[in-house]
Amino acid sequence: MFLDTDRVNFQKEGFSKEELLAGLAQVLPKNVWQYVVGVPRMAALGRKFVLQGGTQYNMAAVKAQVDYIKERVPNAEVYVHPHSGEAGAIGAAMETLRIVKRRGSSTFIGLDAAIDLKYETKNNETTTCHFCANNCSRTFIDAFRPDGSTSRYISGFSCEKGTVESKGAMDAIVKERRQVMREFPNLVTYEALKVFKRVPGVQPLPEAGAQIEDVKVERKRFGTIERTKYTRAFQRSSEQSAKQRAQWRVGIPRVLNMYSTAPFFRTFFEVLGVRPKNVVFSEPSSEEMFAEGGKYGSVDPCYPSKVAQAHFHQLLFHKHENNPLDAIFFPILTHVPSFVTGAVDYASCPIVAGTPDVMKAAFTKEQDYFGSRGIQYLAPAFSFAEPTLLKRAMFEAFQEVLGMTEDESDFAVGEGLAALERFDQDVQAKGKAILEQVEHDNKVAILVVGRPYHLDPGLHHGIPDEFQLLGYPILSTRSIPKDREWLRRFYDEDEDVLSVNDVWPENYSANSAQKVWAAKFASRHPNVAILDLSSFKCGHDAPTYGIIDSIVAKSGVPSSSLHDIDANKPGGSIKIRVKTYAHSLRLREEHLEDVALRKAELQRRIDEKRLELLRMKQEELAAHRRADLGLERQIHELAEKVNQYRVEATKSEEEAALPDAVSESLIRLGKKTKDGTVVRVQRG
Repeated sequence: MFLDTDRVNFQKEGFSKEELLAGLAQVLPKNVWQYVVGVPRMAALGRKFVLQGGTQYNMAAVKAQVDYIKERVPNAEVYVHPHSGEAGAIGAAMETLRIVKRRGSSTFIGLDAAIDLKYETKNNETTTCHFCANNCSRTFIDAFRPDGSTSRYISGFSCEKGTVESKGAMDAIVKERRQVMREFPNLVTYEALKVFKRVPGVQPLPEAGAQIEDVKVERKRFGTIERTKYTRAFQRSSEQSAKQRAQWRVGIPRVLNMYSTAPFFRTFFEVLGVRPKNVVFSEPSSEEMFAEGGKYGSVDPCYPSKVAQAHFHQLLFHKHENNPLDAIFFPILTHVPSFVTGAVDYASCPIVAGTPDVMKAAFTKEQDYFGSRGIQYLAPAFSFAEPTLLKRAMFEAFQEVLGMTEDESDFAVGEGLAALERFDQDVQAKGKAILEQVEHDNKVAILVVGRPYHLDPGLHHGIPDEFQLLGYPILSTRSIPKDREWLRRFYDEDEDVLSVNDVWPENYSANSAQKVWAAKFASRHPNVAILDLSSFKCGHDAPTYGIIDSIVAKSGVPSSSLHDIDANKPGGSIKIRVKTYAHSLRLREEHLEDVALRKAELQRRIDEKRLELLRMKQEELAAHRRADLGLERQIHELAEKVNQYRVEATKSEEEAALPDAVSESLIRLGKKTKDGTVVRVQRG
């Protein structure tokens, strides 16, 4: 639409068609390199560039690309593929040949049968997909095989719903997707749901008069401070205050850094006596939610901040209408929790920290939506960098609102921090289990490198789910174990395993530093790949782009970046990128399998050589008529191990020729893949 409008306007201004087409040619390399490839410095790719694809038959397009490349890489050598229009097909043929050689068999019916293949196409009202509002106009292609059987290929759909023709088939697809999701865990989804739930193990408030330890602080002469520990009685608020807290109902928007701190705030309220059902979070973000509630003024190009108004709209116009709220709580978090050591600062993004005040302005400027509903808006400022000051700030913020004593507030803060730590440990334990499993199976897990709010399905647009459905476990940054002893094997002996100072000394943004740390970890773990997510116009993420690119380039870790996520769901275009990246990950897994097989083969040869040497030693001892029971035992154990290698090899050869029914059973047991490849199963 915009292109056609521009064309008309430029023609009115007197530009010729040749000039218009030259402009189109010149914009082509910008689209390719800036928006698709997204490489900030082209020289990092090298000096030699090969142009391929049918576009290269257009000499204007070729010249525009050559000029663009040479402007950025002056000593570049640019070549046009000798068969540019067929280069993609040649590459597909080479990849097919590689796969068939690795598998050892082909399902191709042969050139003659392929040439003689008969087919029919149909595209009319009966082929239109009605499983969603898109109503895709599909094409059915029916192929007739030489043996009389047929197969149908469906094209022209924008999602997996278009691959089927009936509700029954759709139900089967949904069932299969759920099965895959159960088999391959997604900790992004798990964390996004669990972070807003109750954390078990929370201790109740001590009884009034219970003995607690405290510290008395006195200023002495010459300005010295003296701290003295002593025991005193715990102070509780009145029964009337406790009853009021039990009835108090608070709404909290499920946005921004609430994804990293929600367990703390929920636990704080619950320990003080607020009923769990009265701590009400808005729903996860969605296109429908933003369309309904994102109309209270522009906040910033940053969509994660902008979507906050839709969450406020839901709390005010839905949650409150269903069951009245007494308050809406949305804290200004200047500093957030971080595991990164030695950072310059642990600051929150200023846009994120300022959003609570922006929300107050948006919902009170034209009309006070809080006051008209009798809702108190609470947006106090907190810093998690100073736990002692955090206790004081929490007490000052809620002393009058909840009618609590300072002892009660301090205890609730302590329980909140402990709950936050337990939640972290729970997620890390699951992440550790996934990492150990992929190491054992020579598979790849995908680490989503993003900010805390990229856990929100409305912000990541289901991109991690697409990889999960392809059979890849999904990890979040929070789920990577932070245990120094466990991490040590991936780092140098004198390296701080939780620091990023070696690659980013000026790290002041807590969430950005965690992204860099996650990229560092992935670069050291052979079974981890990176999916880097960043929202449109994210100022705090921008300095990390080059750093993460450098880490990826030096380590060779598989990586895919999506740096301009906004309110628009990528849809079909993202599926192409997902499948392309998944292909790279399959190559990575093949490499891991090959390395494991080479190690196993090397170990087998070492064991056989050891057995040979032990038997020579045994013969030498026998010649001198001296028995060695320990040597006999070693020989026996090693001989059993070496024979086991032979049994495994024999079984693998036998399994390759098993009947289909038995093969299906082996597939279910994980011993054989669907393409016929036999996989050795490690015993023990």
